[in-house]
Amino acid sequence: MSTVAVAPLSRPQPAAARSEPGYFQRQLPVALILGSFVFLTLPLAALAIANPVLMDRWHIGLFYIVVFGTTHFVLTLTIYLQSSNLRYFSSTWRNRALYFLIPLTIFVFFDLYRALQIAVILPVFDTIFRLGIRFFDFQHFGRQNYGVLQLFKGRAKCPFPAWVKKAESCYFFGLTALLMLTFLYGGRFDGTRLPTVLVLAYAACALLAVLAGFFVSWRQLNDRSVLLAPLGYLLLQSVSAALGIYSSSLYLFCLAMHYVEYHVVMIPRCFNTPLSAQSRTDRLFRRLRQNKVIFYLLLLLLAGVVTSLTWMAMGSMIAAMEQSRGQSYLVLIAIFDGLFVFHYFIEAFIWKFSDPYYRQTLGPLYFGQGRPKPAQAALA
Repeated sequence: MSTVAVAPLSRPQPAAARSEPGYFQRQLPVALILGSFVFLTLPLAALAIANPVLMDRWHIGLFYIVVFGTTHFVLTLTIYLQSSNLRYFSSTWRNRALYFLIPLTIFVFFDLYRALQIAVILPVFDTIFRLGIRFFDFQHFGRQNYGVLQLFKGRAKCPFPAWVKKAESCYFFGLTALLMLTFLYGGRFDGTRLPTVLVLAYAACALLAVLAGFFVSWRQLNDRSVLLAPLGYLLLQSVSAALGIYSSSLYLFCLAMHYVEYHVVMIPRCFNTPLSAQSRTDRLFRRLRQNKVIFYLLLLLLAGVVTSLTWMAMGSMIAAMEQSRGQSYLVLIAIFDGLFVFHYFIEAFIWKFSDPYYRQTLGPLYFGQGRPKPAQAALA
């Protein structure tokens, strides 16, 4: 009888060991994301304002772009190496169009755009086209902020009023619009223009609604400290966006948290997702991820190549090259132009927790084996 009684008591131990907190319930990912504002955003922005010559001379900006920026674009491609994702991407005609056809079309379009010299033939169209890309860039920044904020709120495990998510979406869109207006008005914030005043008022009202939602939740909680991380993230990303709104020249550095948080949230998808021994792509990916140092060194090497080719494609050297090189060379370079738009597009889908596939596969990674919070939305 005592033996029978002891056996059930010994079995819960492995179960307890398995019920570890999800990745985003730990302290380190949160500390890395919030700390990036202090250790990257502020120093880089301060140096860019105080001594831009020194930044150029020491190639600090270029180093930052390669290590944090381009790697975050290239890292998106690792999603395609996993067989479970490939099966889902090819499971329906809609998925095939979203994950294969449209991304391929983006790369082909940029190839043809450069090779056929559309910018030279249709300069007005090129201006509108480039402005559209810039808007997608700002929108991508805002949507990721919105999505990661939902991760922070899910981590807090506290109720928020239903209208808060809508207010957050409106607020981050307001920041996107302000970034775009600063860019259109010569790269400097101009508070005398009516569109800027209206959008600023819109963003301020949305922010007040968001803060009101935090206050409602704060009043309902016994442990109110759980709100510090999501509130801190909201405020720090707001300050980051304010740098780019103040001056477009600082936009690159206001993306520091954006870059770091993407690397942080991608860690479980790169290193903790289950892989199939029957899949060639999974066996390859398993070898790549066995050593994190080698994995990130390869990622950095690829990012350096992408940055170099993109730099040539966008820099002043391209005019001379177009006179001396063949069309095949232009196609080779132009493919990297499409990488950035590809990233903006694909990120809008691969983080949707409202999609049952991503809710089932990503929920346990980020929030443990319990039921994932439905508040999570797309990061992009």
